[in-house]
Amino acid sequence: MSKLACITLDMEPDHGDPGKRIRLLDNPEFFEQYISIINRHGAKVTMFTVTSLFVEYGDQLRVLGKRIPLEWASHSHHHDPYDACSPAEIDAAHRAFEEFTGSPPRGYRAPIGRITARGLEHLIKRGYQFDASLYPSVRPGEFGYFNLRRPNVPFRVRHDGDSLIELPFTAISTVRVIFGLSYAKLFGWSIYSTLLKVFGLPDAVLALSHPYDFYTDLVAGGLAGMEKLALTRNARSAFDYFEKMIIALKERGYQFAFISELCAQLDAGPPLPELALEAWNP
Repeated sequence: MSKLACITLDMEPDHGDPGKRIRLLDNPEFFEQYISIINRHGAKVTMFTVTSLFVEYGDQLRVLGKRIPLEWASHSHHHDPYDACSPAEIDAAHRAFEEFTGSPPRGYRAPIGRITARGLEHLIKRGYQFDASLYPSVRPGEFGYFNLRRPNVPFRVRHDGDSLIELPFTAISTVRVIFGLSYAKLFGWSIYSTLLKVFGLPDAVLALSHPYDFYTDLVAGGLAGMEKLALTRNARSAFDYFEKMIIALKERGYQFAFISELCAQLDAGPPLPELALEAWNP
């Protein structure tokens, strides 16, 4: 099995922005920096898009899709963490996605990873190939989780004879620190790269990023204390850290792929571990 790395971008409004702006798309400098890094290293991006954004940002998103290797997937319709994966929310996103792209979505990612058994059941019934919502890590707070016993590798969720592939957010092995730009900035590259060197990554990698990860110093005005400190740490080095993450994958022998390509490799390989939907914990 080839070692495959999927660069994922959760295309959603900037954190806490009342105008729901996306500076990565609005700011030409940010836009070109992102495109340059992706193309310079031959990376591929699977973009989980909040489908209500197609109304305001459709033109910019289409331009992005022409400038880099880009695969589309769904990230809900409203990005409401209190309604992350209800059948109504999944269906609204499905309709908007198909209208905009001309094809139905094959993958879903719930806001803040808040996928539920009910949501997975609906995705399976609608024929989704994969979900990529599970954080196999720990997060405190209102939308927190404690998933250290969850797999850090792909597995299949089965229900009534059908199934989909669950692709967890990749974590650095053993220590379960998520392989994502916000975490690299929080730890600093020296510590983060050491964790990568010592503990490594699984053979299938999903690297996490959001637009605002690249300029968190511009979106933290309403925050204070530890939350603001954590969000803005190493903010000015974000594009550099993102490129370092991509280089680290290349140095470790990963090939860049869309998530659909990773799923095709998984389907063609040995059977994946399976979990009955009834055993999915909330």
